[in-house]
Amino acid sequence: MMAHSPMTNLLIDIYNGVRKLGIPTFQKLPDADEPEPFIVLGTHFDDDLPSGKFGKSVQITDLQIDMYYPIDSRVALEDEIYQVTQVIKQSTKRATRVTSNTSQDDSIGRDVYHVVFIVTAYM
Repeated sequence: MMAHSPMTNLLIDIYNGVRKLGIPTFQKLPDADEPEPFIVLGTHFDDDLPSGKFGKSVQITDLQIDMYYPIDSRVALEDEIYQVTQVIKQSTKRATRVTSNTSQDDSIGRDVYHVVFIVTAYM
């Protein structure tokens, strides 16, 4: 049996961690009738720029995770952002940084909070 790639392992670890919060988690944007909150494990950007310390042996990945949340409570949203960030950090030792950006969004057909998490990880 072939071992998973480091990126696959990162996705599995984060997926399993976030699911523990009870938030539906998807690999692509779900149908429009899916109620908020939900999370989408999104795209990633890889960088294998040589470092002075490690040469080309280290690859840095930025994984985007999108959370869509009901617009009715900013306080509840901030608590959820904190919980998701903590679960991501605890689910993998590869993550070195988790950033988030919150905005209001209507791209899914209704007004929601859209939180974009960027997880930086060493592969």
